[in-house]
Amino acid sequence: MMNKTTLRTLIIGGGVVLLGIILILCFTLLKPVVPTPPTVPESSMAAAQSKYTLREYQGKIALYGSDLTEPEEVFEIYTDTLPEMDILRLQEGITADSLEEAQAYLDDFDS
Repeated sequence: MMNKTTLRTLIIGGGVVLLGIILILCFTLLKPVVPTPPTVPESSMAAAQSKYTLREYQGKIALYGSDLTEPEEVFEIYTDTLPEMDILRLQEGITADSLEEAQAYLDDFDS
């Protein structure tokens, strides 16, 4: 049989352990929810990071700067003469980091 002091120590120790478990659960389960920022499609991110974009403009290929509002230059390469896959890529926008890279794409379309 246990004496009163030992029993009291076990009860207090058990209470402290139980309180610790409750606090851990509360902090784990009730942590604040941080909203995640909206995701941006990869094609939009690539366009934002690239300096130039080739797109279709009034049936022709056009070169856009980083703002994508008005073409910097429109070329006499008609999109209806291109393969379907190229037309789809131009509708989405083909990004280029330099004028040389954009020119390489244009040379491919013009051949």
